[in-house]
Amino acid sequence: MPDGYSLPPKKARTSRGVGALFLFFAAVMAVLTIVAAAAPGPYWHCGSEQGCRVGADAANLLPDETLTKLNSNPPARRRFDAWVATPGIRIGLAAVMLLQSGPMPVLLLAVGMALRRLGQKRRNALADALPWLRRASRAAIVLAIARVIAPIFQSLLLANAFDEPEVLTSPIMVETTLLLLMLAFAAYATIWALEAGIRAERELADFV
Repeated sequence: MPDGYSLPPKKARTSRGVGALFLFFAAVMAVLTIVAAAAPGPYWHCGSEQGCRVGADAANLLPDETLTKLNSNPPARRRFDAWVATPGIRIGLAAVMLLQSGPMPVLLLAVGMALRRLGQKRRNALADALPWLRRASRAAIVLAIARVIAPIFQSLLLANAFDEPEVLTSPIMVETTLLLLMLAFAAYATIWALEAGIRAERELADFV
């Protein structure tokens, strides 16, 4: 008894093509994540007179209201720049960026690989794709949790850069995060059930 199934030729080609697109976006996101970790607060600005400028400013991590207030106070701005320039804070901000954005390229990579596996010309294409989908669901769970934890760590790192308490991160969308987390867990449970079904089918085939 053969286990699993494969897609029709046309759909298999589409699956492989979309999978390749996900892999491309995963590579782009990985590069952007590394850049954001190496230089927190990257920016690029293009103007008709000065051309395009690219750089990094950790103040860009702050909410707009706090950033405007900081830029209007030169002594406070110098204090902030000196604080974020210390090695320990730079390493901490890099770790926060990796925590916040790192799961996304992993998620895209896993989805891309799953689609590539699903587009194989093999009867067990689904069985080959499910482990990658399981990894994608795990990455989605980590991503949802990281979106809550990372802003807290960022606030702790930047708090001593100000003389007075300030709003250091954008509001955390708790309801949206919980919804995404529930969807990720639901996807993981579905994939687990499919894998269990395939294992049971294989065991039945061996028994027969």
